Amino acid sequence: MAAFARELKHWTRRGPRGPVKVAALAKRLAVSQSTLYAYLAGTTLPSSQALDDLLTALEVPADEHRRLATERDRLHRPRGAARPDRPAELPADPAGFTGRAAELAALDRALAEGPPIVVVAGPAGVGKTALAVRWGHRARFPDGCLYADLHGYSPGEPREPGAVLAGLLRSLGVEDIPDDPAERAARFRSALARRRLLLVLDNALDVNQVRPLLPGGPPAFTVITSRTDLAGLQVRPGALRVDLRPFGPDDGVELLRAQVGPRVDRSAPAALRLAERCGGLPLALRIVAARAQGGRSLEELADGLGPGLDGFDVGDPDTAVRTVFSWSLRHLDAQADRDFRLLGAHPAHTIAAPAAAALLDTTVKDAAKRLDVLVRAHLVQHSAGRYGMHDLVRAYSREQPVEGLDTALDRFFDHYTDTLAAVMDVLHPTAGTTPKLPVRTARDWLDAEWDTLLTLVRAGAAARLGTELQRHLDQGGRHSDALVVLEHVRSAARDAGDRAAEGAALYHLGVAYLRLGRHREAMEHHRQALVICREVGDRDGEAGALNNLGNLHERLGHYPEALAHYRQALALVEGFRKGRAVLLVNIGVVHARLGDHEAAVRAYEKALATFTDLGDQGGMARAVGNLAEVHHLAGRPEQAFALFARALDLAREMGARGIETEVLNNLGAAHAATGRTDLAAGTYADALAVAREVGDRYEEARALEGLGTVTGEVERWRDALAVYRQLDLPEAARVADLLAGRTPPAGP
Repeated sequence: MAAFARELKHWTRRGPRGPVKVAALAKRLAVSQSTLYAYLAGTTLPSSQALDDLLTALEVPADEHRRLATERDRLHRPRGAARPDRPAELPADPAGFTGRAAELAALDRALAEGPPIVVVAGPAGVGKTALAVRWGHRARFPDGCLYADLHGYSPGEPREPGAVLAGLLRSLGVEDIPDDPAERAARFRSALARRRLLLVLDNALDVNQVRPLLPGGPPAFTVITSRTDLAGLQVRPGALRVDLRPFGPDDGVELLRAQVGPRVDRSAPAALRLAERCGGLPLALRIVAARAQGGRSLEELADGLGPGLDGFDVGDPDTAVRTVFSWSLRHLDAQADRDFRLLGAHPAHTIAAPAAAALLDTTVKDAAKRLDVLVRAHLVQHSAGRYGMHDLVRAYSREQPVEGLDTALDRFFDHYTDTLAAVMDVLHPTAGTTPKLPVRTARDWLDAEWDTLLTLVRAGAAARLGTELQRHLDQGGRHSDALVVLEHVRSAARDAGDRAAEGAALYHLGVAYLRLGRHREAMEHHRQALVICREVGDRDGEAGALNNLGNLHERLGHYPEALAHYRQALALVEGFRKGRAVLLVNIGVVHARLGDHEAAVRAYEKALATFTDLGDQGGMARAVGNLAEVHHLAGRPEQAFALFARALDLAREMGARGIETEVLNNLGAAHAATGRTDLAAGTYADALAVAREVGDRYEEARALEGLGTVTGEVERWRDALAVYRQLDLPEAARVADLLAGRTPPAGP
């Protein structure tokens, strides 16, 4: 052993590379300096793979490489022992392994049914090696197991296939190893031809590194792990791909429990917080578990994990999350590296290809092609046409500097601003706009991007997006979302000193509070909006505030006060056709409540003519729905039902959920009045579902009251009464009379 060690030391001093420092060599080989010194001192015999790596790094000539490898094997065998014919090279079974039942079952099926090659693919730190090793220990392979770490993603250079083959052949007892890599591959296939053996090729870089190492076929079985999907192997020879994804919260907590012990309560909030903060990534969970084993409480750990990656480090650079992620970037070309950095910088959780194209300053087709490079490297996730990143990968990406970031983000926000404006021109057109998209396309885009739009508003884009979003918040029935969006819009306006914009935000906030039944907040916001609009001379804004104060008085049953506010507003909007139409609808509602049906019809028809001329589908839906109601109240059911059907079509076509629930409640009342109780019950049930979906408490109470009336379910009345009382509305007295058995005023 001493003579063998002296030869190794000789090559570090007088090899083709000249003298090599031990520290630099250890770093290149990804081993500790103490381990390398032990090899060179003769106190530790390196493994076959470690020796191959060392001699390759020193560029030892091929004949000397083979001689030293043979000598190493001779020293490894006890004197007189036969060369082993059943290798057992799997690393130790990972402690605390949990979950992955579906993936283990997929490997079992592949072993039983084929194919004989499985690629376990997934992002850094997701537990690919642990899965392969755990399965290998539990599977039965009578001829043993070969294992090779290919160092595709590690501190050193990826291993050359020829060097890997030499080590695998020696493990199989082959002494005469050819110099030519192709001959080595052929010899390796021959050696495995009749062996029922497991080959684990861990941490593969790409198809070119793996293909020479593959057996010729069964009965040998190969498991390959990689951060890329190795798509070429799925085509030829036809490998099975098993995608490994981060754990869900429950499995994440279970892994913590397996590592730390029973003090991790599966339902403890701190354990759930840690699992969610780790994003289900096993590497991160194991790091957190290691820190917890030092006596720190889970609550302390959860509180101490800041927004970045500093908490995912236990002092070993090779296991720190940052380091492990960095190895994925080493093999990206310059464009993919820049794309990765830009994709981590935007504030959205996921984006579609057109938004990515704006960010990357390219076409949609080219963006999809470039993103696919990152998807195959498991740095970006792709699902249902949208691209995103694991939270920890995004945190790492945001630590990486990138030139032109501000310009890229401007393009990104401009894309959303311009597209949202085009969508609003379709769904909520204003005078002089020409829709550029089909209605269905506009609705689908808005539904798909809504959460992203809210995220962008929270991230500081309120000034860009808020004005356009205001056009949809009310008619789209997104009243709870409106509070979030409009508070940001108001803050942005206040910070900019834009009193007119602040007044507009207060106005729209008042509308949202009214829809949610929070009348005090609604009244206060409208009064503040009225003060600001008068201060800045905004006649349209003043009219809007007066209109909404009228809405509040109407809701509370103060009809004369409501009519007075509407008429004041009407005098201010002579040149604003849409504003006049909105006010005419509201004036018609008051006339209908006061029993003057003909006056209501005249107001609604004037409003409908204006909305139709403007192409305002939301306004048309509301006007037609109100016309239907007044015809019902006036005893003209045929006209009423035809108009109800038209109003529902208009509302549903544009996704105006707030209008839809109003129309449904009025239609339910009309069905009930004509004795169609089954139709009434179904219509009220639909109204209740929509009202709860959009958070319209008033329409929810109306639907509950109507259901109680047509079904006889007293509990529905009790629920309606509770909502009416919560909203402090006069309808509460009517429902209380119903519950007391007294004859109430006319129905809901």
